[in-house]
Amino acid sequence: MRVAIMGAGGVGGYFGGLLAHAGQDVVFIARGEHLAALRARGLRVESVHGDFTIRPAQATDDPTTVGPVDYVLFATKTHHFDQALAAMRPLIGPHTTILPLQNGIDAAERAAAALGREHVIGGLCQVGSYIAAPGVIKQISQFRRIVAGELDGALTPRVQAIVAALQAAGAVAEATSDIQKALWTKFIFIAPFSGVGAVARAPAGEIMACPEARGLLEEAMREVEAVARARGIALDADIVARTMAFCDNMAPQQTASMQRDVMEGKPSELESMIGVLVRFGAELHVPTPTFRFFYAALLPQEHKARGVVGR
Repeated sequence: MRVAIMGAGGVGGYFGGLLAHAGQDVVFIARGEHLAALRARGLRVESVHGDFTIRPAQATDDPTTVGPVDYVLFATKTHHFDQALAAMRPLIGPHTTILPLQNGIDAAERAAAALGREHVIGGLCQVGSYIAAPGVIKQISQFRRIVAGELDGALTPRVQAIVAALQAAGAVAEATSDIQKALWTKFIFIAPFSGVGAVARAPAGEIMACPEARGLLEEAMREVEAVARARGIALDADIVARTMAFCDNMAPQQTASMQRDVMEGKPSELESMIGVLVRFGAELHVPTPTFRFFYAALLPQEHKARGVVGR
């Protein structure tokens, strides 16, 4: 199986590293110092599940030198989404499948609109990982999960093949016949946790120990639930309670990637994590006051990080 990793950061670098370590033919699309390190020293993965090195690592910043592949694991940050969609076109052949792994809820639909619905399946991942240094991925969570499914709910050979490859590589991977439910089930955790963490500038342990911050987190989850149900997503009845329990059991120092970007003054996934729910709420006439607060509070810094003057 030939696999291209579009975005070799914490997510793409880790899952691509697992696949390469398991013997799959993997090429990493990267840039800058990270690319230079991959070429010079290979990919080093430091993980709670065991360390390993891919040497040599196939890596390039030019997809035209790679050509069509069987699968593209699409793992760039969402603020690089459109640029990456355009860049990955040389990777797409008649039988190429794209598996988006971005945070948020609309990545698959956006990719399908740009590159053809026949090439795209839905996907999500749950993992705590990041670039610790050029060429080095640090993976810190016990969970390392990917869920994949066709947008129409079918269980197809192409979904089963990438799930089987990920399972053989050590990931917890599963196929689903309801990828929208899976995406919103993740979103009800990651979007509120990102919003509270970015505003409070605090890790999970401090948020969950503070009644006011904990209450804000639960209010945000209920807004996501309300919007999802208005869109016809059949979330489990106890989804908020289960998600809060999950947060209670997180590592005390756990933070969301959006929060880390905000705290470092970098462009973040504000639009795809927070703004998208505000927009959906407005379209459906579902109140989202907590998310509107997150968005308003974080937007000035987002403009600054992106060099935006005014609107």
